[in-house]
Amino acid sequence: MPAIHPARLKQQAILVTQHFGEPAALIRSLHHLLDFYADRASRPGQTRDPAPLLVAYHVKPPVLRQVVLELAPLAQADPDEGLALCQAMWAQPYLEFRLMACSLLGELPADPPERILGQVRSWVDRDTDLRLLDAIAGSSLKRVCKEQPQAMVQAAESWLAEKNLDSRRIGLRLLLPLVNDPTYPNLPVIFRLLLPFVRQAPGRLRPDILDLLVALAQRSPVETASYLRQALTLPESPDTAWLIRQSAYAFPPEIEARLRGSVRGLGAQQAA
Repeated sequence: MPAIHPARLKQQAILVTQHFGEPAALIRSLHHLLDFYADRASRPGQTRDPAPLLVAYHVKPPVLRQVVLELAPLAQADPDEGLALCQAMWAQPYLEFRLMACSLLGELPADPPERILGQVRSWVDRDTDLRLLDAIAGSSLKRVCKEQPQAMVQAAESWLAEKNLDSRRIGLRLLLPLVNDPTYPNLPVIFRLLLPFVRQAPGRLRPDILDLLVALAQRSPVETASYLRQALTLPESPDTAWLIRQSAYAFPPEIEARLRGSVRGLGAQQAA
């Protein structure tokens, strides 16, 4: 893998953008660029990240960021061509192409939000790589989260209402960037949508539920702790205590101690 020289990389990325408006030609040019920067010595299991479900060039993130940086102004100026390019990138069965598709989609105008949300919905299936799920929920919806948060909440609510666990999973992931946005004011709606999963947490969704609880604990620890203690007292909430034990570390020490005490108190009542 050649060293990354910023000036050279910028020129290479600019050459790729010359094919904007010609998705097939741009895709070919991108393959050449990624092949140039590919890490052919990389093997699954040599890094902390799990092996991707897709073929990967194992290109360093700065290469992908530079390509998106150069493409973004063109896509913003012509959203239809930008969306067509995102679709063409996603059609490539390579991790890097799909990550760039997510990032570029997040640069497109968020109005109307349905266009971005509809594209995101079409990308999610049972075998979607976790890194792509995070990129879809975060990068792809960056502007929707900032500019159309209510549309994002409505999309999350729709997916959470489906019976399919994969749809519910992306619904939970959609809530995470809202929680992580310090300017988003409506945490009560997040708590409301999350409550059924705090009470009964399907095993496959537990990592996503815990990610949200940890983010909420860091954003608003007092409110989140009160919410969890209330959920703990509700009937038919078999998984709440487990979720509290797993997320308590994210709270300030004094709140963590009270939460753990609530769980122990409930256990003592049930044993009596």
